[in-house]
Amino acid sequence: MDLKTGNLLWPTLSAPLLSPPPVARDISCDVVVLGAGISGVSAALALAEADLDVVVIDRRGVAEGSTPASTALVQYEIDNMLIDLAHDVGVEKAQMAYRACRAALDHLVALTQKHHISCDLKWTGSLFLAEEADEAQKFVTEAAARQAIGIEVEPLSQREVMDRFDIDRPAALHSLAAMELDPYKLTQGLARAAEKLGARFFQSDVTSMELEDSRQHLRTTDGYEVRCDHLIVATGYETPEQFREVRKYCQLKSTYALASEPLNKAPWPGGVMIWESADPYFYARQSADNRVIIGGEDELIVDADSRDALIDAKSRELVEKFSLLRPGIEMTPEYCWAGTFGESPDGLPYIGSLPKYPGCHFALGYGGNGLTFSIIAAQLIRDSILNRANALAPVFAFDR
Repeated sequence: MDLKTGNLLWPTLSAPLLSPPPVARDISCDVVVLGAGISGVSAALALAEADLDVVVIDRRGVAEGSTPASTALVQYEIDNMLIDLAHDVGVEKAQMAYRACRAALDHLVALTQKHHISCDLKWTGSLFLAEEADEAQKFVTEAAARQAIGIEVEPLSQREVMDRFDIDRPAALHSLAAMELDPYKLTQGLARAAEKLGARFFQSDVTSMELEDSRQHLRTTDGYEVRCDHLIVATGYETPEQFREVRKYCQLKSTYALASEPLNKAPWPGGVMIWESADPYFYARQSADNRVIIGGEDELIVDADSRDALIDAKSRELVEKFSLLRPGIEMTPEYCWAGTFGESPDGLPYIGSLPKYPGCHFALGYGGNGLTFSIIAAQLIRDSILNRANALAPVFAFDR
């Protein structure tokens, strides 16, 4: 699958740190991670820290799949509000999911500090904007539900949104816990940390797999065999293409994004990332070099040619939406791109195993919160492989 197309921002800002060799001999190890994006390298690092023999294989290389197309809005907030998620999966599971996402942000910061990863990480906070006036009371109810489980958030009135952020919307939720970063640098840094702990990275194409309860056998295009006890499938939005059984769990879509030329001044006060309750939704953030990064305008298309044909039109629509949000701010796009992503019906990812694929551990259906869910997936899959109980497992399981 062609996961992204266009003029991508992140690879132009930092050179790759890892250039893995191809698999050149038969290999035996504890765990193979298939996919070297943010999910794969996060899992590899967690397992390497647990002293397991880990091999990571990706046909593209490290951070060369969906990762460069990420706009890196790193937040605890799920595509479904807490009160809506509680209706879908139950109050307890919804609260556990939100608390896990909030904890994942602190864990991500701890990882970057522990392994000295420089990825332009900065706490910013987020501003979730209401589109209609009748949403205001729902936002107040949502804020109370989050505050009740210890999450830092406040509801804002129309006047407060205007006074503090110079944005005219009926209401908003202001969350303190959100951050911006360079996802390319982060993924490369996590991969380097895993490699220092013994994880081995290879750039090869796996052409066949024999999956058994006790031992997994993978074969590359060059004819070499890779054997492992556990296989982690972290191929992101290509997973349904490779494993037919997971197709029913994940709805694929196309999304669009752009990054402006650097501005002379901050495009809005406070530096918060912004996202809307509208459908199709719109979001915006600032970069370390004072660019505006905006995205949204999702479409229910997967075909790469059809997706890519819309890049110019969707970019114009995104610029128009930004102009309505911040009238008077001149913004010229420098990078425009499109990508494919997947989401689940309830907004939660699927992390775990399926009976049809013994020995496999999946992480998919991330929606708009991929970086946060990747951290959670790494911990859940590590605990599953080590036979450790984890109370979060049922929350993200396929059979939830």
